[in-house]
Amino acid sequence: MLKLELKKIKLVNILLASLIIPLLANVFGLVNYMGNRGSLTHQWQSLWTQVSLFYFSFFFIPLVAIVIASLWSVEHRAGLKFIRLSPKKNISFVLAKFLLALIIISLCQVYFLALFYLGGRYIGNFASINFNMYIYYILMSIFLSLPLIGIFGALAIRIRSFGIIVLLSSAFTMLGFATAYRSLKVIGLSFLAIESNNFRYINAHDLALLVLFALGEVVLFLYLSKKFLSYE
Repeated sequence: MLKLELKKIKLVNILLASLIIPLLANVFGLVNYMGNRGSLTHQWQSLWTQVSLFYFSFFFIPLVAIVIASLWSVEHRAGLKFIRLSPKKNISFVLAKFLLALIIISLCQVYFLALFYLGGRYIGNFASINFNMYIYYILMSIFLSLPLIGIFGALAIRIRSFGIIVLLSSAFTMLGFATAYRSLKVIGLSFLAIESNNFRYINAHDLALLVLFALGEVVLFLYLSKKFLSYE
């Protein structure tokens, strides 16, 4: 199924979003860091708090939405005939797109981390870096993208409009912001944004809640995706 999805993928929207959005977050964060370098004195750590604040708080959720909407727009342009005529179960298509989106998002996160390093090394002129903490945040962001992939996957089945999905992602970003500052774990990525901005590990209790919410949301929205696809 994954090979079939790779054949159907339209690269333009996904490639542009994947290249530009992590780059913008790094540029905004780097500019903000350079403008406040007198008060931000911890080099790599200070730069990370700036770029991760922009990326995880404002850019990442719309990036996930764009990837998902692009994957499902191919099916909608064909009137879902590839799925209707296929002998495979609907859930197979849902899971294949879920996995493909996860791969794309994971590559985006590696790219984001590479841009962060290049900015700090060649523009900030920082010395060597210990990547442990930054890899931790990247891995956590990939895991916490799972429920978002599930949520926007379900929405993209019911809503054919690419623009509406992206608009909803902006509303979802604001909702995540509001819940995270009340220490709620419903939108785990927004909670991670706060922890990342404070450059600290997530404690065991909060991590357990994040995992519980994330897995529950994945199961729920995969189920809804299957149902939505059956009703289309």
